[in-house]
Amino acid sequence: MNQESTEPLADARRWELFLQGDERAFEQLYHQYYHLLFNYGYRLSADKELIREGIQHLFVKLWTNRGGLSATPHVKQYLFKAFRHHMLSLLEQHRRETFVPEDEVSLVQDSREEKIIRLETAWQNSRKVQEMLSTLTPRQKEAIHLRFFGNLSYEEIASVMDMQVGGTYKLIYRALERLRESTPIFFMIGCWIGL
Repeated sequence: MNQESTEPLADARRWELFLQGDERAFEQLYHQYYHLLFNYGYRLSADKELIREGIQHLFVKLWTNRGGLSATPHVKQYLFKAFRHHMLSLLEQHRRETFVPEDEVSLVQDSREEKIIRLETAWQNSRKVQEMLSTLTPRQKEAIHLRFFGNLSYEEIASVMDMQVGGTYKLIYRALERLRESTPIFFMIGCWIGL
């Protein structure tokens, strides 16, 4: 049995142990999914502190409410969906709290550290791939991220994004078609070299 097929079983077992109050199993789930959730959160918001806060709140809420939760064989899907709903709620709350009337808006300078991080990130990511992804709608970007960076199945993506599985196939298909149409030469080269 390969590792990919046993991982959901191990996660389901950790989840059951967590539901029974096993702190070690809970910590393992937290450490296993922190970076995946953080990367996904970055697709929803560029505010890294808000994303960290969202992950912390989600796991505190899970621990606090574990008595009312049930076992699931789809831990990854469950966490992504719960995190998405939690982040959307946090973003709405943050938007209401930080609303500034247009006449009071002022330009804010980024700290030097934030600029360095942004430059390093831009360097690591291919400019052309970013350019291609910018042609997608926000939902297409989210679906592409979940499929290719989060490694979720179409069924899991449908659950996370609250849509039908058929709609997920269409959304990703249209996103890939749009990428191919916007930059056909780069897309063909990318497919050829395995990007």
